[in-house]
Amino acid sequence: MLSIIVIAVGFTLHKKQFATHFSINLNPPDGYFKFMSYNVQLFGLYNWKENKQHRDEIFRYLKKEDPDIITFQEYYEDDLKRFKTTDTLRQIINAKNVHFGVASSLKNTQHWGIATYSKFPIINKGEIKFSKSKGNICIFTDIKIGKDTVRVFNVHFQSNHLHTESIEKIIQGDSTAKVLAFDMLKALKKGYIKRAGQVDTVASAISMSPYPVIVSGDFNDMPISYTYKKLTENLQDAFLNEGGGFGFTYAGKIPFLRIDYILHNDKIDAKNFKVSSKKLSDHYPISVWLKVKEDQSLITEETSSQE
Repeated sequence: MLSIIVIAVGFTLHKKQFATHFSINLNPPDGYFKFMSYNVQLFGLYNWKENKQHRDEIFRYLKKEDPDIITFQEYYEDDLKRFKTTDTLRQIINAKNVHFGVASSLKNTQHWGIATYSKFPIINKGEIKFSKSKGNICIFTDIKIGKDTVRVFNVHFQSNHLHTESIEKIIQGDSTAKVLAFDMLKALKKGYIKRAGQVDTVASAISMSPYPVIVSGDFNDMPISYTYKKLTENLQDAFLNEGGGFGFTYAGKIPFLRIDYILHNDKIDAKNFKVSSKKLSDHYPISVWLKVKEDQSLITEETSSQE
């Protein structure tokens, strides 16, 4: 009975964490394009120094997945080509059109940020800077797909900056656990406050889009958060509509977190949402097939004229 009560009380949370669409058609839906989002953790740059083997394994995975549009978070580019990413990815996934948003740079040669790749033409680019944040940014990219244009928002919201070593010490009952727990709560509070301001800015930009909207990225927040609630006021969660299971996207030491999302407005249809089990980063890549819906008003007018 207690378990039933707990489930009933948390029902609103549970239904945002669990999707019931388990049947996935492996064949690409007719007329849809494949959209992916992936926090690549700098392609393994700091997993030993300039870990090219790890980077190349990510490249091989992406070549196999072959997305039409993909948004990257924690993206890294080196102008001196010591750790090639952009030029190589252009060839591997056959996406020549790139929008790179730089969040921070070192010596004007090393750049950290986010990037959107597209096989379709990019006709416009924009950037949303977050004040008092060196590592977080949002970009929007207008992409021409046939006769339609979509605006893709790629975002990496403020991290909580929680250290896994501290979490492990708290779980183990370390003598410093109380101090660490207090520091963790302060970090969480700081992260929530910063993300709230960032998401308000992005939500305002989304509302002004003249095109159908896709929003993807690393939100660093759960479905019960203000971040998620604010962005899904007028957008649909592709995972809930077309995914199956719990859909946890964080592959780090803190389990059971869904913090990466693909959202879209009602002008776009989604099919076959998937969270990959490929662990090449501290995030799992996510993908879905999308299509801009036909203008029903035009269809009605054409039908009436024919009659």
